[in-house]
Amino acid sequence: MEVRKNLQIIEGPDFGRYPYSNSLLVGRSCLIDAGAGETLKGVRVDWILNSHWHEDHIALNRVGRRVAAHYLDAEAVQDYEEFKRRYALGDLVKLFVNFEFGRVDRTFEDGDVFEFEGVQIEVLHTPGHSAGHSCFVIGGVIFLADVDLTSFGPWYGCLDCDVRDFVLSIERIKNEVRKRGVSLAIPSHGKPVSGTEEILKRLDDYLAKIFERDKRIKELVRSGEDPVGKGVIYKRMPEPREIYLHFERIMIEKHLAARLDELYPSSRATQ
Repeated sequence: MEVRKNLQIIEGPDFGRYPYSNSLLVGRSCLIDAGAGETLKGVRVDWILNSHWHEDHIALNRVGRRVAAHYLDAEAVQDYEEFKRRYALGDLVKLFVNFEFGRVDRTFEDGDVFEFEGVQIEVLHTPGHSAGHSCFVIGGVIFLADVDLTSFGPWYGCLDCDVRDFVLSIERIKNEVRKRGVSLAIPSHGKPVSGTEEILKRLDDYLAKIFERDKRIKELVRSGEDPVGKGVIYKRMPEPREIYLHFERIMIEKHLAARLDELYPSSRATQ
């Protein structure tokens, strides 16, 4: 689906529903993320820009001659042992790996600019979902990657995730959307969102999920209950249950360590 001149969304199955993700083709030279499954069949590009290291974004990196990733995520993009370490699941992580790891040819950081066929892509480092998670700004378009605006809300279940950073990253994205007059947001999972005000509203709703969880976790802890398995993150625990309980435990631990009330001492965190 062409959304601008030289910008084409390549949707993963079911609008990029996990274990797939949406990709963005820039001209014919660059692909942002490579998790769109069979819809990438026949695609060959000079460069892949990975928004982060998770499997649903790097699985088909082989369609690019070269790969770039944020320097904080590059090792997990190219090395199974580091990938496994960040998931902290031991050999169970093999359930997520049905691809071959490949080399990262270049690393990037916040503010770096790539240009392909006259189209400039600016890196916006937005940690939280991973240490090196990055969005990409292309004129009035932003590729949000896994700041994905889903009704589930933000996910931060790996060791290199940080819920406090996630809050700050969403706030930064909101500021950039306003400042730049961004009118189209492309998430990795789900449909594009049009209109600056609608993008901002969706970001606010997405951010609110973190504080809803934080409030519920604190209530359960104060009552002496273990918040894990109480529907705070996963309303219905998916299978395999062992893995998703692991993710939920990590996410709750991150809440307990984050002190989010320091970010919004008089408003959102106490709602």
